[in-house]
Amino acid sequence: MKESSQVNKPQAKTEEKKRQILLIALQCFTDHGIAGTTIDMIREASGMSVGSLYHHFGNKDKIAAAVFIQGMREFAELLRVYLSQAENLQDLDANGKAEQGVKAIVYANVDWISNNPDWARFVFHHRSIVSTAGSGNKLASDMQIFYLHIINWFKPYTQQGALRPVSIELLSSLISGPCHDYARHWLAGRYKTPLVEQREEFATAAWNAVKAA
Repeated sequence: MKESSQVNKPQAKTEEKKRQILLIALQCFTDHGIAGTTIDMIREASGMSVGSLYHHFGNKDKIAAAVFIQGMREFAELLRVYLSQAENLQDLDANGKAEQGVKAIVYANVDWISNNPDWARFVFHHRSIVSTAGSGNKLASDMQIFYLHIINWFKPYTQQGALRPVSIELLSSLISGPCHDYARHWLAGRYKTPLVEQREEFATAAWNAVKAA
């Protein structure tokens, strides 16, 4: 066990270093746009050499794709935590657990977007960079794991009749769609009331949209 921990420490340190570089790159993309950002800007801001950046990520488009994928992964991890908390709630029947699971998806979206507005803007507007950078398979693999987790979590409650029998794609859209629409307007400055203040409204609306009649 000790040997495994010692092996994992350098890997964890490397992953955290890469994450910090991606956050710096995100700030560059936020300030200058993808087109206006250069590898040299990211190098200067991060203190890394150009060679190190290419070694860890590749060219600028690949860095941008890595920023997108990392953001999606961190949202997915937050959602896993929230769903786990919902699953562990005591004294709830199938309907109660299903309701808390649906609301957990809304809470994860609202909280991640509210706490990471620049990252959220990037994710909303730059999905195409993933294909441009040739990272589509990596994102597709992540999304498959993400949706499989959601399907497996909700499957028992669907079978018990707590949720409407709809596809995972429709379920996801009914739960997250209204929140995402509001978030885009809020992130663009068109809506002044913070997204987080609408958290419970969106959670209640999501449950009403997918619960069994």
